[in-house]
Amino acid sequence: MQILLTVLSFAFSFTLATLFHEGGHLLAARASRTQTEEFGLGFGKTVWSRSRGGTVFKINALPILAYVKIKGMESDYDAPDGFYTKGWWARLFTMVGGMLGNLLLAILIFTIVFSTLGDPRASTLVGSVTSSSPAQTAGLQAGDTILSIDGVAMANFDQISAYVRSHEGRKIDITVERDGQKEDVSVTPVMNAELGYAAIGYTPGYVRYNPLRSAWRAVTFTAEYIVTYVKALPLLFTKRGIQSLTGPIGIARMTGEAAMSGFMSLLWMTGIISVAIGLTQLLPIPALDGGWVLFLLVEAVIRRRIPPERQGTIQSVGLFILLGVMLLISIKDVVGILIH
Repeated sequence: MQILLTVLSFAFSFTLATLFHEGGHLLAARASRTQTEEFGLGFGKTVWSRSRGGTVFKINALPILAYVKIKGMESDYDAPDGFYTKGWWARLFTMVGGMLGNLLLAILIFTIVFSTLGDPRASTLVGSVTSSSPAQTAGLQAGDTILSIDGVAMANFDQISAYVRSHEGRKIDITVERDGQKEDVSVTPVMNAELGYAAIGYTPGYVRYNPLRSAWRAVTFTAEYIVTYVKALPLLFTKRGIQSLTGPIGIARMTGEAAMSGFMSLLWMTGIISVAIGLTQLLPIPALDGGWVLFLLVEAVIRRRIPPERQGTIQSVGLFILLGVMLLISIKDVVGILIH
C-alpha cells in the first residue's frame, strides 16, 4: 500500500508541475505569436483530442506528465510562424514561460495551504515532538511557544532552525511559554541523517492567514525559496552537494512521505517541487530550457543566429549526458534506500 501511495503521489506532483510548466511554454509561445502544434497530457494512445487555434490538445492513455510541441523547434525551421523565425525576445519569453508557469502553480498551492492548513515557517509554536528525540528528552512539549534561545529572541521557525543547525553538538537553552508561564529547557542538537543537518526533533505549529494575506505570503515565500535555491547552487560543486543530489526515486520517496501526512502536506511538497523544476530547467545545460536560453544569450553577444541544426545536435548530446547522470543518481538513491 505504501509503495502504491508513493507512486501515485509522485505521479500527481510531477504531472501537475509539468502540466503548468508546459502550459507556461504554450501561453508564452502564443503571446509571442509562435504556433504550438500539440499540447498533451500523458503518453501512449490518444483517448481524447480537440483542435483549438491550430493546437491539438490531447489526453493520452497514460495520463502522467505533459508536453508541448512548438512549431519549428525540431523541424521546418523556416516556418513563418515557427520558433526560429521569431525575434530574440519572443524566443526568450517562450523558453522562460515554463518557469513562470511553475512559479504560478507554486503561488496558487502555497496560497491554498496558508489559508487552510497554515504557514509552519511563520510560527514559533511547537506542533509536535518526535518520539525519543533530544527535544522530547529535554522536556519540550507540543503547544509550547519558543520565545528565545540562549537569550536571543526567536521570531519564526526559520530563525529557530538556523540557530539549531549552527549549534550541532552544543547545548542550547530554550525559553518557552507554556500555559501562560515561562519555562526553560536545555537541549543539544544532533545531526539528522535524513534531513542532512542538525535538529532537535520537533515540527512547528501553523499560523493560518486570510486568503488575501495568504496570497501575498505565497508570493514572498516563493521568492524566498528562489533566493535559497540560487544560494545553494555553489554547493553542487562540493562533495557534500554532490552527495545530497537526488533523482526521481528520491523525490518519489519524499512525495510518498508527504502523502502519508495528508493531502495538504503532499500539496505543499508539490509546490516546492514545482519551483525546483522551474528553476532547474533554467540552468544553462543543453537539453533543459536553460540550454536554449544560453544559445539566445550567445546570439546576443555574437549578433548572429546559431544554426538550428547545430543547436539541435548539442541539445541531443546534452540530453544523452543528462539521462546518464540521472541514472547514476537514481542508482545512488536505490542504494541509499537499501542501506537504510
